[in-house]
Amino acid sequence: MCWAVSPTGDNDSKLIKQYRLVDAALVTNRPAFDHERLAQALAGVSDEQVDAGNLPISTISMELTHSSSEHVQMVDSIQFSAFGLHWIYNESTGVCKEQQVLPGGWEVSPDGTQAVFVRKDNLWVSDLVTKKERQLTHDGEATYAYGAMSTAWGVVNDICSLQVCWSPDSNTVFTLQRDTRRVKSLPIVHHVPADGSIRPQLEEIKVAYPGDDHTEELRLLAINLETGDIQAADYPQIPSTRNGYGFFTSKLGWWGNNSRHAYFVDMARDYKAVRVVEFDTHTGATRILIEEHSTTQINLMLGGDDHPTLLPLPESQELLWFSERTGWGHIYLYDLNTGDLKNTLTAGDWLVRNIAGVDLKRREVFVQTAGRDKMVDPYYRDLVRINMDNAELTPLVVSNHDNVTIVPTEFSVGIARLSKDVKASSGIQPNGDFAVVTRSRADQIPVSFLVDRNGEQIMTLEVTDTSALPLNWQWPEPVKLLAADGQTDIYGLVFRPSYFSADQVYPVISLGFNNPEIPWVGKGAFTNDIAGGWPTMDAMALAELGFIVVKIDGRGTTLRHKAFHDESYGAFQTASNIDDHVTGIRQLAERYAYMDLNRVGISAHTSGGSGCIEGMLRYPDFFKVGVSSCVHDWRMMSAPMMSEKYEGFPGMEGYLPAEARIEALKGKLLLIHGMLDWCIPPASTFRLVEALQKADKDFDMLLMPNVGHDSNAYILRRTWDYFVTHLLGEAPSN
Repeated sequence: MCWAVSPTGDNDSKLIKQYRLVDAALVTNRPAFDHERLAQALAGVSDEQVDAGNLPISTISMELTHSSSEHVQMVDSIQFSAFGLHWIYNESTGVCKEQQVLPGGWEVSPDGTQAVFVRKDNLWVSDLVTKKERQLTHDGEATYAYGAMSTAWGVVNDICSLQVCWSPDSNTVFTLQRDTRRVKSLPIVHHVPADGSIRPQLEEIKVAYPGDDHTEELRLLAINLETGDIQAADYPQIPSTRNGYGFFTSKLGWWGNNSRHAYFVDMARDYKAVRVVEFDTHTGATRILIEEHSTTQINLMLGGDDHPTLLPLPESQELLWFSERTGWGHIYLYDLNTGDLKNTLTAGDWLVRNIAGVDLKRREVFVQTAGRDKMVDPYYRDLVRINMDNAELTPLVVSNHDNVTIVPTEFSVGIARLSKDVKASSGIQPNGDFAVVTRSRADQIPVSFLVDRNGEQIMTLEVTDTSALPLNWQWPEPVKLLAADGQTDIYGLVFRPSYFSADQVYPVISLGFNNPEIPWVGKGAFTNDIAGGWPTMDAMALAELGFIVVKIDGRGTTLRHKAFHDESYGAFQTASNIDDHVTGIRQLAERYAYMDLNRVGISAHTSGGSGCIEGMLRYPDFFKVGVSSCVHDWRMMSAPMMSEKYEGFPGMEGYLPAEARIEALKGKLLLIHGMLDWCIPPASTFRLVEALQKADKDFDMLLMPNVGHDSNAYILRRTWDYFVTHLLGEAPSN
């Protein structure tokens, strides 16, 4: 049994959003509830207008019940958020009521009797029966805070729960104390204060730069709720890593099955060593169980913004561990009692993309792999299940497509949760009998379907409705190219306007993201892409203005084998190699005479914005126009998050910054930067500006006083206008 959100409609009616209930046993797919009735009930109690075709509800959970027929399940009640409040709706009575819930950030014990929360940087516990509260810690402060999210980028950039982990017996919490006391401060100036005042305001955030003596660290400890005793782990404070997400949110700390021993992952600041450590919460004693080393960086997952691929199995005292020790990303089964390797579950010159689910009773793990079929795009995923005891691999869904099943740890799912209405998503049924898969490619319609545990397709769930696409819609074209080394296969997408004609000649734009953490070439269609589809939609919009837009994942990026990723190690600015982009565009121009290599532009965004500057300086006669929506200088990026991971510690010794090469600039350049950017401070752009002025170079610049590490419609419009004016040679239309 599963439920899904489905857009429905036809050419004569507007698209509507509908929640549907799928019964795998009966092979039925029907509306989960009466949408009109719920809309009327919610409108009646909220005094708000509610559209039944676009219900304004989120964080939804449903309770099922059997109907009069014992074989049919129906929705009994729905809990959801709407208009800033929480509600519960009963399908049989049609009654909707406001629901009282615990405050956000409270973590409830497994037995449901207690909840831990933070007040003024200290941990407190509330007895949910008596409503009495008790303070657990007393030395917390802003720079030494209990249960806190990471701020290793300088800010909390992940909306997650309190960083604590309850023991199975509900007597102890495994938690942390975030230590930024000796981390240097970075000033951020609010030139246009949000409170409407005139005088600029100074905000200071704590963030470490490469080579700093101190970075954010975590002190690990356990608190016994009965006695109030605090037991710190007899282990040095560990650096805050994993892209600034929460330590426990990232599954870097968990309990065993005996409520005495906890476990944590210690990643070195330079990512060259990682350890799995046992923590005796009664005595504080620690024991290293697993240890790995690398001469470059160690990855716990392939996607830099994903959560780690590792998966603790406390019921059996085992750990599914992800490693690139062989040069390819694979999973290994470890015994947490001894630290011994029990089984190598996957091996070969292909990789595991993520763990989709586990069936503990059958001792099977569901895994998405890539690259097993050498005849298809190595980024395309399939779905397999693997026996954890004998490593037998059974393919379930395999084709020349990107076959995606929702994995909660993926960055793209996290992005979707910011704007969609899912509370918890998983493509694998809890008992392992069924899986929901979406099959698509950048050039094909996505289709979602249900398969059983043997890979047999039970039913089609949804087929994407493309009736609203523009007339003569041009699907992006997946392309295979050869890297600048003349040996390595690289992959990209070509976007054309809907009014494309092979008899015309079009300027070309290289749209990239030069960052080793994140690929930028979409493999699935529309939003079935990294970052919720933004990279694909961005390219589509730019192409529609009259350009051929090319996206390439060059060497030095992720989702391939480790050697491919390591191409940019020690030279961060070369990620998604600009040489590969230029070489790839030239190869495409040989295929397609309508690509005008005398009019080539380049644009790159946010943390990948250095690609634009690298292209303009290294290929000044090739790239005529550039737009960089964030010039990043790797000397100014958070030490353990990026710079030291890919440059080593202290690193950057041979780095030649862009300002030292500014004399090479020839073309038109637009620099864009948000003045409140906490990830890549505007100082990185200003250093380039200073060099441009000293070299007497013309350039354009757009500074956004109240924009941080993101973009907005105005930035997009100015980017489009710049290319239309200087590359297309036309006046922008309103």
